[in-house]
Amino acid sequence: MVYNSYMVVKRLLRISYFMMLTVIGALVRIPFTPVPFTLQAVFAVLAGLTIGGADGAYSQLAYAVFGIIGVPVFAGGGGYTYVLEPTFGYIVGLILGAYVAGVVLRRFDTLKLGNVFLSGMAGLTVIYLIGAVYQVLIYKLYMAYPTAEAFKTLLPLPIMFAAHAVIILIIALILPKAKTMIGRYKQEKFRKNASCPE
Repeated sequence: MVYNSYMVVKRLLRISYFMMLTVIGALVRIPFTPVPFTLQAVFAVLAGLTIGGADGAYSQLAYAVFGIIGVPVFAGGGGYTYVLEPTFGYIVGLILGAYVAGVVLRRFDTLKLGNVFLSGMAGLTVIYLIGAVYQVLIYKLYMAYPTAEAFKTLLPLPIMFAAHAVIILIIALILPKAKTMIGRYKQEKFRKNASCPE
């Protein structure tokens, strides 16, 4: 019972940690029109890669809920009216992107650079696809933009996607080594504790 409670608390802490990282990611903001460049997508993908698809998605869902109820955690603020912003689709994409990144990585037997990068790119692609579709729909159906003008708002996305892809590659280079080091540290700590007399 105590062990189960400990595991629940541990999961909640990890979920909260990545939710806060996404909040911080929204603060790193480089203005683009209409979608600013932030690190939210990177932290969402990292969540899926490190704590798993389900918990990664929960961390992003918590982030979205906090923003919708009015906490100004989004790059453009917060509140329930944010669902009508062209950029809200990317917030939705964070949830599914984190899940996809974690699920794809879990299908691989080994934690190698290529596997991590492919998983991260799968999650990133989901984020951008959902965000782009939502963006065009809001501009076309809600803001009454002509179809051509609505699609023109997507022009900066390839540059942003490429920049995010480079960061995902850096994560893919670091993550396997970091997990190996952490695993060794835990094993060494366990051995020391086991060798200590009671």
